[in-house]
Amino acid sequence: MVIADTVFLNGKVATVDRNFSFKRAIAIKNGWIIDVGENWEIKDYVGSSTSVIDLAGKVILPGIHDAHVHLSDYIDNLHCLDCSRTRIKTLDDLRAILAERAKTLPPGAWIRGTCLESDCIAECREEGRSVTCHDLDPVTPNHPVVITFRDGHTFLVNSKAMEICGITRETPDLPEKEIERDANGELNGIFQEVRALQLIFSKIPRLTVDEIKNNLVEGQKLLNSWGYTSYTDCLLGPANNNRESGASGERAIFAYRKLQEEGLMTARVSLGFYSGQDGKQSYDILKNDLDNFPFPDFPDRNWLDLHLIKLFCDGLYMTHTAWMKEDYADAPGQRGKSCFLGPDASDEEQEQELRKIIQLVHDRGYQVGIHAIGNRAVQAAVDAIIAAQQANPGKPRRHYLIHGDVLGDLQDLRRAVKHGIGISAQSALADYNYEIAIERCGRQKGEALMGLRHLVDMGCHIANGSDAVGGEYGDWLHTIQAAVTRRSRVTGKVYRPDLAITVEEAVRQFTMGGAYQEYMEDVRGSIEPGKVADFTVLDRDIFTIDPETIDQTKIVMTMVDGKIVYQRD
Repeated sequence: MVIADTVFLNGKVATVDRNFSFKRAIAIKNGWIIDVGENWEIKDYVGSSTSVIDLAGKVILPGIHDAHVHLSDYIDNLHCLDCSRTRIKTLDDLRAILAERAKTLPPGAWIRGTCLESDCIAECREEGRSVTCHDLDPVTPNHPVVITFRDGHTFLVNSKAMEICGITRETPDLPEKEIERDANGELNGIFQEVRALQLIFSKIPRLTVDEIKNNLVEGQKLLNSWGYTSYTDCLLGPANNNRESGASGERAIFAYRKLQEEGLMTARVSLGFYSGQDGKQSYDILKNDLDNFPFPDFPDRNWLDLHLIKLFCDGLYMTHTAWMKEDYADAPGQRGKSCFLGPDASDEEQEQELRKIIQLVHDRGYQVGIHAIGNRAVQAAVDAIIAAQQANPGKPRRHYLIHGDVLGDLQDLRRAVKHGIGISAQSALADYNYEIAIERCGRQKGEALMGLRHLVDMGCHIANGSDAVGGEYGDWLHTIQAAVTRRSRVTGKVYRPDLAITVEEAVRQFTMGGAYQEYMEDVRGSIEPGKVADFTVLDRDIFTIDPETIDQTKIVMTMVDGKIVYQRD
C-alpha cells in the first residue's frame, strides 16, 4: 500500500464529479490525489510520516478557479485610494481622503484612486449628476489626480492632471464623446474608454517587471486567503502598456514567467493576451503582435500558460456602449457600437473585421475570449466564431463569450451552445446593477440580467468569475449567492427567480467549469484520483445553509499542489 503524504478525514468532500457525489476522506501523494472515499478506506494510506488533517465535518471543495480576473491591475489598484461605496458616501468623504494623501506626496506626484461610483455619493445622487473635476480641485491644486470608476471603463481626473497632460477646452472631441464636457463646452474631467484614457495615462510612471512580480506575489497570497487556487488573468499585453501604471501591459506576462522561474507561485494561472493600439483592435495589429511579440516559453503549463486571445466586441450598457439590436430605453436613437477599427467604421465593416480577427486567432490555434455584452455584439461574435470553426474544423478551441449572459438573446445563446461556444459569467455583477440595467435596457432585459438557468439547461459550458479590477473584490461566495438568490443589493428585490441556479451548479462553474475553459478538466476541477491536490475548506456547509447567508462563509484552509498556502487563525 502506498503511504500518503497527507490525508483528510471526517470531511464532507464535494467531489464535483459527474454525479456531484460526496465522500468523507482524501489521500494525497506528491501533490496529486491518489484516492477518495470513506474514512476506513483512506486510513489505509496513513503511515508514520503522513500528515492527518481532521476536517471535523467541514466542507472541502476542489480548488476554486476565478475564470475572469484582472489580478495584475487589482493589486496595483490596492495601492491606490479606495473610493468604493463602503468608504465614500459624500463628496466630503472623497475630498478628505484626497487631501490626506496629498499631504504625504510632493507637489506634482500623481494621486490614484479606484472604484468610484457617483450614484453612491449623496450629493451626486440628489442632484442627478456625476462627480467632476470641480469636486476634486479645491483639495488637490498641486497634485494630478486620476480615479477609476467601478466599471473600469470610465475615469475622473482633476484640472491639474489635465494641465499636465495638455488637455484643454480646445482639445478635439473624440468620435464617441469619450471626453465629457458640460453645457458650456468646458471639460468636466470625465474620460471614457481607451482612446481618451491614453491622453492621461501616458504621463503616469510605468511599473517595472520586478515591481509587477512583487505585486503578483502579494496578489496570489490574497487570492489563496479567499479560497482560490487558480485563475485566468485575462487582459495582458501591448494594448495595455499605456494603461494607468502599465500593470497589465506586456511586462506583466514576463513578470508571471519570472514568478514561475523563481518558484514563487501559489496559484495556477492562465494568461489572456490583449493586442491593440490607441484603443483600436484590428486584424493587422493582432497579426503583427502574434508574428513579432517575444512570447516566453511555458515549460509547465499546469502552472502557467497562455492560450487565450482577449477581444472586445463592445462596451458597457451602463455607458450606452454595449452594442444592441434595439435602442436603449433611456436613450432613443442610441444602440452602442462595436469597437473594431474605431468608431468611424460601419456596422458591416466592424463585423467583417471581427470575422477576420477571429479566423486568425482560430487558425493560429488560440482560444478566443471575447467581451460581448449587448445582444448585437453576442450575435456578431457567435456568427464569427461559427464561421471560423466551419472554415477550419480541426481541434475544438473552446472559444467563449465574456459577459454573454448579460443581455444576449436566447436564440443566439442556443446557437452558441450548439457550436460549443462557452460563457464566462460574472454573476456578482448583477446584484448591484439590476436597477440600472432596467433603466438602460427596459424591464424585460434588465430583470433577466445574467440569468443562468436557461444556459445551464441548454448544457452550456459556463465558467464563473469575478472580473475584479479594484476596490471591493467580487469573491466567489458572493457570486454564488448572487446567482442562487438573484436578490438586488440596492433594493432587496428578487428579480426573475426562475432564472436562478442551484448551489451545486454554481460550485461546478467555479471548479470544473473553470478547468474545462482552461483545457485542464483531466487534471483539476474535481476531487478524483489522478488530479492535482488543490482544495478549498469552508467553515460551514454552503449546500445546506440559507442561501442568503452564503457570502458569510469563511475560508478555513486553501491547499495548492498538496501544500497549505493559507490557513485561518
